[in-house]
Amino acid sequence: MFEYTDYHIAPWGWELPLYFFLIGTAGMVYVLAAAPAVFGGAAKALEPFRRTGSATAIVLLLISTVLLIVDLGQPARFLYPILYFHWTSPVSWGALFLLLFGVCIAGFFYASMTKNDQLAKLTGIVGSLLALSMPLYTGLDLMVNQARELWANPTIPVLFVTLSVTSGTGLVALLITLSGGMSTEVTRLLRRILFFSVSVTLALFLAFWVVFMYGTGEEQEAYALVNELYGLRFWLVTLLVGILAPLAILIVPRLYDNATLVTLAGVLGAIGAYTFREVIVYAGQLPMMTY
Repeated sequence: MFEYTDYHIAPWGWELPLYFFLIGTAGMVYVLAAAPAVFGGAAKALEPFRRTGSATAIVLLLISTVLLIVDLGQPARFLYPILYFHWTSPVSWGALFLLLFGVCIAGFFYASMTKNDQLAKLTGIVGSLLALSMPLYTGLDLMVNQARELWANPTIPVLFVTLSVTSGTGLVALLITLSGGMSTEVTRLLRRILFFSVSVTLALFLAFWVVFMYGTGEEQEAYALVNELYGLRFWLVTLLVGILAPLAILIVPRLYDNATLVTLAGVLGAIGAYTFREVIVYAGQLPMMTY
């Protein structure tokens, strides 16, 4: 069927999947760092992570900004969506929210250093909403490409948010484990978050597989490309390593309090979260049967 198809050049290289991954991870790291100030309750167990989490989010945000500028080619292009704001453009909203998110992280870090609880709660609430918008707008960036049927899917923003929850929680678990602060309360909290996000990821993965198998001609062409060019990343790394292996760890009741295994599940889930995005970004660019 596709023997004579002329595939299109894929202009988005490694910078964009890595940017999508890091900016989403930064968002979830910030949400967990701000959770004690915003939610209290069980989230109070993450209180020692406030400063480390906000500092980590700042570093990830800076790296993400550099990757975005590198991909755009000219630094001035980063400011264009803001200076010439378009209300219907997810790129304009994303660029604006990116700057505001950075301000909130800096404000929360300052509040944590000065023990200003009121400012910490304010920046925590606003920053958490902006953190949610980071993976959401990157998913919308793909979804609005109606000429590319693999991307023109309303589940893409939901998937990117879910993947960000997994990768961010996995990084938080790793950082807390390395610092020696992985208590039973923190382990159980992070385990519940990971189990939810990885389970939703499995459901969305199966939904994408059904679309690949029984969708339009372009979507079936994308499936052929995935198997031919990205099969190892899609089936082995994403499904087996990044989804099924973490679920196998997280679903066993007697492992709920095992900090090492919960951290391992988070790291494996983060790896799968990256490769899932990568395959969607790469494979979605190549076929284009409608113009």
